[in-house]
Amino acid sequence: MNEVVVSQNSSLINKSVRDSNFRGKYDTAIIAVHRNGEKIEDKLGNVILKSGDVLLLFAGENFVSRTRDTHDFYFISKVSEFVKLEWYKSLTLILGTILVITLSVFNIISLFMGLIIMILISMIFKVTTPRDLPANIDYNLALVIVLSLSLGTAMMKSGAAGIVANGVISAFLPLGKFGVLLGIYLITAVLAAYITTKAGVAIVFPIALSVAQQLDVTATPFVLAVAYAAACTFITPHGYVTNLMVYGPGGYSFRDFMRIGLPLNLIYMFVAVFILSVVYF
Repeated sequence: MNEVVVSQNSSLINKSVRDSNFRGKYDTAIIAVHRNGEKIEDKLGNVILKSGDVLLLFAGENFVSRTRDTHDFYFISKVSEFVKLEWYKSLTLILGTILVITLSVFNIISLFMGLIIMILISMIFKVTTPRDLPANIDYNLALVIVLSLSLGTAMMKSGAAGIVANGVISAFLPLGKFGVLLGIYLITAVLAAYITTKAGVAIVFPIALSVAQQLDVTATPFVLAVAYAAACTFITPHGYVTNLMVYGPGGYSFRDFMRIGLPLNLIYMFVAVFILSVVYF
C-alpha cells in the first residue's frame, strides 16, 4: 500500500482511472483518490485524474521495477506492506493454529503455551522476526485488559458489585415479574460491560435464582436473561472478546462503543425481555 502524488507533467492528467490502464502499466490498483485534502466519492473508474491528486495504491510484485523510471507520479509514503507467503508457510500457520486451539480445548496444552510455540515456528520459517514482534503489540489494548480485570477484582472483593446488583433488583421488584426480569438483564449488562462477563454472571446468577424463588416462578427466564445480557455487551471495548479484537485495529474509542453500542444494547434488552415475558409469564 503506497501513497503517490500525480506530477505536473504526468501522462495520466485528464484521463479517467479506467482509461489510464494503471493496473496493466504499473502492476498496481488505485484504491482511492484524494484531491485538495478530500476523498473523491465518485465511482473510481470514472474519476478524471488531475495534477496534484494523491493516489492510494495497492501494488503487485512488479510495481517497483515498472515505476523505477516513471515521471507520472512521485512517492509520498508506504502505508503498509502485505507479504505473500509461500504455500507451505501459510499451510503450516493455518494447520498449526487449528492444532493449538484443538489441544487447548481438550486441556492437553494451554492456549498461551500453544501460541508461544506458534510464534517460535513463525520465526523459524521466517514469517516474522523478533524485531517485528514488539512493533505489532497493541500496548493500549493490553493496558485496557489489565485495568478492566483489576477493576472487576476490586469491585468483587470490596462488595461494591454485589451492593449495586441487590440495589437495582430491589428497585425493580415493585414493578412485578416483567420489571424484575428487566432489572436482572440491566444489571447483568452493566456489570458485564465494566467488570467482565464472567464476573457479571457470577454476581447476578445467584441473585436471579433467589428472585425466581421469591416470586414462585420458574427460574428459566431469569437465567436466560443473565445469559443474554452477558453475551451482548456492546457499550465498552473490554466488555466482550470480539469488541477487543476490533478496538485496536479499527482505531475506535470508548465513545464510539458507547454511541453505537448503547442503542443496540437497549434494543436487544427490550426485545429479549419482552419475548421471555411472553413465553414464560
